[in-house]
Amino acid sequence: MPFFKSTYEYVKTRKTFGRQPLFQMVPGHVVDAIYPDKEMQKLYALRNPVHRFVQATLPQSEHDCNTKQLILHDTSINHAEGGWPREVNWDHEEQVNRHVRRVLHDDGYVSAVKNMAPTIQHCIDQNNAIEMYTTYFSNMPKQELVEKYSIKISNTFRDELKRPVSSIIWTNEKNTKLAVSHYSPIPSHTTRDGSSDYLQNNCYIWDIHEESTPLHVLRHEDACWRLATSPVNPEILIGGMENGTVNIFDLRSGDTAVRNSSVFHSHSRPITGLLFLHSRTNNEIFTGSPDGQCLWWDLRKLSHPVDSLPMAIRIPPKAEPSIKYAEGVSALQYDRNLPTRFLCGTESGLVINVNRMGKTHSEILTSFWEAHCGPVRALHRSPCFLRMFMTCGDYTVRIWSEEIRAAPIIVTRPYRHQVTDIAWAPRRFSSYMSICEGGVFRFWDLLRKYKEPVAQLQVSDYPLTKITPHGKGELIAIGDNIGSTFLLQLSEKMTVSANRDRNLVLQMYERERRREHILDNRVKELNLKRRAEEEALALHETLVEDEGLEEEEIDKETEEKYFEIVNQYIQLLGGSEEHGEKRITFE
Repeated sequence: MPFFKSTYEYVKTRKTFGRQPLFQMVPGHVVDAIYPDKEMQKLYALRNPVHRFVQATLPQSEHDCNTKQLILHDTSINHAEGGWPREVNWDHEEQVNRHVRRVLHDDGYVSAVKNMAPTIQHCIDQNNAIEMYTTYFSNMPKQELVEKYSIKISNTFRDELKRPVSSIIWTNEKNTKLAVSHYSPIPSHTTRDGSSDYLQNNCYIWDIHEESTPLHVLRHEDACWRLATSPVNPEILIGGMENGTVNIFDLRSGDTAVRNSSVFHSHSRPITGLLFLHSRTNNEIFTGSPDGQCLWWDLRKLSHPVDSLPMAIRIPPKAEPSIKYAEGVSALQYDRNLPTRFLCGTESGLVINVNRMGKTHSEILTSFWEAHCGPVRALHRSPCFLRMFMTCGDYTVRIWSEEIRAAPIIVTRPYRHQVTDIAWAPRRFSSYMSICEGGVFRFWDLLRKYKEPVAQLQVSDYPLTKITPHGKGELIAIGDNIGSTFLLQLSEKMTVSANRDRNLVLQMYERERRREHILDNRVKELNLKRRAEEEALALHETLVEDEGLEEEEIDKETEEKYFEIVNQYIQLLGGSEEHGEKRITFE
């Protein structure tokens, strides 16, 4: 079949083609101008300013991407302990090991691991692709803390004479009471009949719900510096006096001491430490004083101390331990879980580790730490880890490990005022409390905030002296320098630990201990290297001096031989002293 091409002709006259364009270079000129109509301008009013919004909507964008399809299946599993079959008792170790060995040798286990490997590798690659150290959400607004801390003053007990608080204790009973002792900076004066002014040395026992009048008033001749309550009988209180004696008060017998120790067999300075020992009868105590010794007492016989120990740690060579070289005791610490050991803080800033089971004096005072520049105000062992303890003195609070003596493992920033007392939170392993001369109470949590307290409160305008928390941790008793005792109440978040706090605190202690141990070893290595270099340099200088002396001797001998030969040659030539010729000599 032949192919025919279809065509169509458009016919247009010449006049419809338009004029032929002719382009040429001409200067700029106005082609046309449209002038405004002034009559129409009068119909409009000029408004200034004019506000108009352009692009008022928020910018938005849309993206599409194809992701992998996620297929979900609902399955069930026994979560009692992993996913063990019914015939395997997961409490029985042999059955568990037998089942594990059977699964490991199964061919299906190897194939399952191989099939799972690409998926796991993909997840690992995704995690490695993320920059972990980049802050992705720095512009997010700060949110309020989930754990809210609150402190409030629930009660205040005041002393009429405004004497500084020297000691605060809680009685061991169901309806616990507060025993507070005061000391007067001015010595007690005597009345006209020769008796001492008892009012100036009174101690009070308060009901925590009644602030007007105390329940009991303990009267004694000398000021009480330390108080302790019997662990089995809350009616018996032990007082450490300013004259160094120990007094026993029985609330059932009256307001005066029922027994006291002899002045001639007690401390010669005020008692700064008084603690009960762990014993069957709960009748043994020990005391410390700035006179430099610790005394052990039996409450059934206070005529003489049971034992004594001079805290002499720096003894000259070939000298016997005595009170002459002893360090003044400023604080004591004793834990019932370590019945034969205790810690002693001294006025020179040392913390001495004492083991009563030692046979010699060096075995009893096993080690010491240079803790503070001034006296050690207080020290307490950690309730979480007994090998860690905390001290306060000068302007810092420090946490130490018994295994490291060179430096503390944790040091707080220096306070503005001197730290006067510290205490661990009884039921919160990561927290402790501190007070200072500025009148501020601070609550610290090492896991939440490391460099600043989580809560603080201005308790008094005067220096705070003592802090003692209740065993449950909710109530805190604080005394100040004008005789006021404040009862603080903490929120629930500040009294109870979380489930993982104990393990986290142990890990933190272990991490800091290992770090300080590494730094200590590094410092020792540098000191050994520096000592070796100094010895090598001294040996080199000695060898150089010896070589210099040998060279001088050789030069001197050579010079003597030279002048001897010259003199012999002059004599051979006939020269002599008689003919006026000089003889060459060497001096």
